[in-house]
Amino acid sequence: METRKNKRSAGPVSEQPDSPKNGLLPDNINVGVAQEGSDSDPSTKVQKVEQNADEIDFEALRLPPSGQVMVKKDLSTIPIRRPKKTEWFRVRPGAEWRIDLPLYEDDDKETYIVGPVCQGFLNDRKLIKRSRVYTLIVHGTGVLLLSPIGLPEADGKYNPYNRSREEAYLKAENEWVQISSNQPLGAYDRWTPETQLPDPEWPAPPNTLKEALAIAFKGRYINELDHPIIKRLGGRL
Repeated sequence: METRKNKRSAGPVSEQPDSPKNGLLPDNINVGVAQEGSDSDPSTKVQKVEQNADEIDFEALRLPPSGQVMVKKDLSTIPIRRPKKTEWFRVRPGAEWRIDLPLYEDDDKETYIVGPVCQGFLNDRKLIKRSRVYTLIVHGTGVLLLSPIGLPEADGKYNPYNRSREEAYLKAENEWVQISSNQPLGAYDRWTPETQLPDPEWPAPPNTLKEALAIAFKGRYINELDHPIIKRLGGRL
């Protein structure tokens, strides 16, 4: 019987890389193994993080004690409003930090000071609010407020809401207070904190009430008969 022999190719055979056996990769394939001490070495990254942590100024990151009033440095705006029912507040003591003013409040609850030129016009329409303006600070945020309260009428009548709020403001000169409207009572309820809160840190500036008024009422002074509000109320649209 004839035996078949394998034919050998005439040309040279190129050497092929070994195929993987038993899950092993050939020696000439780079699998990206990190060299010790290289940037990709996890131990080196940990070491770099630790070195960076040593350079951190932890004192500069220290949080303030709980309850500390955070003073608002930029006082380009001072809101004119009563404190919210969720806000604890103090009133700056001293007659030099409160003032009685003629005020006007528009439909958007924006408050204006009324100058002498326009007082007669608005007073004839019963639109002037004779108010006592107090200086307040809110606990936790350090936000400064100017808060008006209506004064008693000429006949001595005093709105119970205004009277109860003024009583709360006078108490707030010495301790933190919170108020909330009680409609069935027709007045404000007054609350005091269960724990002692630190005294407020009053921002400076403003150093005077005049400075605070200038900030709060900037652009809110009605003293010309050609003021847009006067023209609108007078039908001169």
